[in-house]
Amino acid sequence: MRMQEDAVLGCKLSKSLSFSQDEELYISTSDTKIKMTEDYAPFVDKILNDISYIPRSILDLGCGPGYIARRFSEVLPDAMVFGVDKSSIMINHANNVINKSLKKNNYISCSEYETEGGSFGMFEKEPDYLHYYEPRLQYMIADSAKLPFCNLKFDLIILKGTYKCLENKVDSLKEMYRVLSHGGEIFIYEFRKDIPEEEFALLTKHMKPQKVKSLRRKLNCSLDIEEYENYLSEAGLTKFSLIERDGLDLKITIKKLHL
Repeated sequence: MRMQEDAVLGCKLSKSLSFSQDEELYISTSDTKIKMTEDYAPFVDKILNDISYIPRSILDLGCGPGYIARRFSEVLPDAMVFGVDKSSIMINHANNVINKSLKKNNYISCSEYETEGGSFGMFEKEPDYLHYYEPRLQYMIADSAKLPFCNLKFDLIILKGTYKCLENKVDSLKEMYRVLSHGGEIFIYEFRKDIPEEEFALLTKHMKPQKVKSLRRKLNCSLDIEEYENYLSEAGLTKFSLIERDGLDLKITIKKLHL
């Protein structure tokens, strides 16, 4: 059986663990108050400080246990936030977290949910399993190459450490661009494979050795800039995109211009 690529660890799953065991291990070590305070909250805050608008609808693609989407929902209570992942384990965990924080009467039927302009009209076809949900934060299982959303629905789309692991990278880019609103942006964050050793040592000098080793593995398993450029070109998005080096990260920004 072919080893599955893991967006969490950056390379291949451990031979001693099944895919589900690996996901459970990641959830137990990542979805903590310390990680939210030190990693996820600053990441979301940085994004919101870097953009010049307040997004009304956000898609966290490859959301994992749901921490980034959860943070967006906390700081933007008027925004509609969706977390999407192919893993049922990740989505079940994310939903369990928000379910525990809500009483049953806070739930609302999908068919009843409306905004000032009428029905939200988010889905091309409403998923059968999505019977009840928290109105402003939702998690669902979906394929990035075939998103179940209508055109032009998201002002902001985020991918953190997941793009390199998508099975169909070109079609996924096309789908993201399709559901992106006019004036909206896609932010893809991955680790920099081309970072000079001197710069890597400087940026990690205050980190624990185990953390540095983990980061080095993730960097080595990332894609080259040329590979990202090729995927953007195949998707027809080169003229709408910008690739930037940002510390340990490589940031790809894709914008959809206003008509």
